[in-house]
Amino acid sequence: MATTTMTHEQAEQRAHRNFYIHAAAYAGVNSVLAYIDLTNSPDRMWFYWPLAGWGVGLALHAVSVFVTHKAADRVLARQEHRAERQERREQRREERHQAHV
Repeated sequence: MATTTMTHEQAEQRAHRNFYIHAAAYAGVNSVLAYIDLTNSPDRMWFYWPLAGWGVGLALHAVSVFVTHKAADRVLARQEHRAERQERREQRREERHQAHV
């Protein structure tokens, strides 16, 4: 099987897309948490704790994508690892097939 290789530009695009998915999940989930908090217990607000905690993680993700560009390197490494794993799987299948023939 021929494995498709990903260019660094494609890895950058995927890293950006992954960040935007992360940011959308952050906005969506924290909006729901804020709504729940403000409608059920406006006198005792807690929604800012997950907002702040997750915000730190999102900020670090942004740094790895847009500043250090390490996220693209991780995308490439992950893609290479998957290709190697797929190749090993196919080798084992072929060996099993040969053993039964």
